[in-house]
Amino acid sequence: MPWHIALSGSIAVIIVCTYRKINTGITMLLGAIALGLLSGLSPFGFAEVLYRGLWNSITIMLTISILLLGILGHVLKATGALDQIIENLNALVSDIRIIAAAMPMLIGMLTVPGGAILSAPLCEEAGKRLQVSPLRQAVINNWFRHVLYFMFPLFPGLIIASELSGISLGLYFMHNLPLTIIGSVFGFFFLFKGYSGAVKVEGARFSWKRAGLLSKSVLPLLIILVLVVFFNLYFPLALTVGIFVAIVNYLPFNNFFYSLVDRLKTMILPGIKLPVVLVIIGIMLYKEMLSKTEVITDMTNLVLDAGLPIIFLIAGVSFLVGMLTGDNSASVAILFPLFIPLIPEGGLVTSAYFAFLYAGSTAGHIISPAHPCFSLTKEYYGVEVKEFATLTLPLLGVVLLTGFIITLFYGFH
Repeated sequence: MPWHIALSGSIAVIIVCTYRKINTGITMLLGAIALGLLSGLSPFGFAEVLYRGLWNSITIMLTISILLLGILGHVLKATGALDQIIENLNALVSDIRIIAAAMPMLIGMLTVPGGAILSAPLCEEAGKRLQVSPLRQAVINNWFRHVLYFMFPLFPGLIIASELSGISLGLYFMHNLPLTIIGSVFGFFFLFKGYSGAVKVEGARFSWKRAGLLSKSVLPLLIILVLVVFFNLYFPLALTVGIFVAIVNYLPFNNFFYSLVDRLKTMILPGIKLPVVLVIIGIMLYKEMLSKTEVITDMTNLVLDAGLPIIFLIAGVSFLVGMLTGDNSASVAILFPLFIPLIPEGGLVTSAYFAFLYAGSTAGHIISPAHPCFSLTKEYYGVEVKEFATLTLPLLGVVLLTGFIITLFYGFH
């Protein structure tokens, strides 16, 4: 069948499954099967997609990491570390809304796929104190984790964009920094509208003792960050170290060994979330099927042949490809070779267009059900895809409008 029928059929299957509240992993798996069948993929082709989708370093790393992140979140909650983090931060920062936004943003600097699940328990705890709904907690966690990615120089997608376009990371940073700033400010007031941040711990004030307690409570997270960022340790190994530190933290000195064994027996298994692993498997197989059938490339070529103004093509196509792939690195690899011959040349004009192309891809990536952070956050908070996406769209709209105006400004000068 033609690619547009195959893609439409696949999306229809995903929409129906989502409406029926079927697990996201199963939904994406059924979407991948539908795409393959409607594309006329042979049994050998299906086998290849299955093998390449499951047996690759990213899928293996993600699966192990997601299991370990679930354990870490449970241990932090069971030991009281989450309560300590929020209480001690709240003693140092009077507005708990800042804490709820800052935690996913800080952990977002750890550019690991699916990492939103690491900040989800922290954001949830702060959200409960504000009496924020689970839906709003989910959007806060997902948005503030990714709002930096429009200009964050260490994000793999931006590095690939720089290499493919020949535009320096510094210029991408310069063009898209306003997107991150406006997205953060607008997101803060939009998502926390009607909620007071004055949820201060009674009698709390800054003290070195309080700072020490905060350091102790966040120690497992700090260790993970240091091991990954400064020592480039394999993320699952860093998580394993962080889990062990979280288990040992707050153990009484007397009966240390007995208490340690008890925690190992009671805190590991409850933290294992197998349905979340299914989400990863479904997403990775769908991505591999998109690549195998080449429907994204066919769709992009069709839109490019429509003859629309380049800035509208960039806005629409980049967002759509980013949303369909759910992988910013993959969408950048698809988009940039296609747009390089079309983008006008002329110093900052060229870099502005490329920066907007990257921003559109990132925006689509943020709201994609094929994006691990989006789906994992949805599963963690138990919210509906439609409501999750609807509350996120105004944030993306403001950011993309900012990028659109900036690009037009450079185009007219």
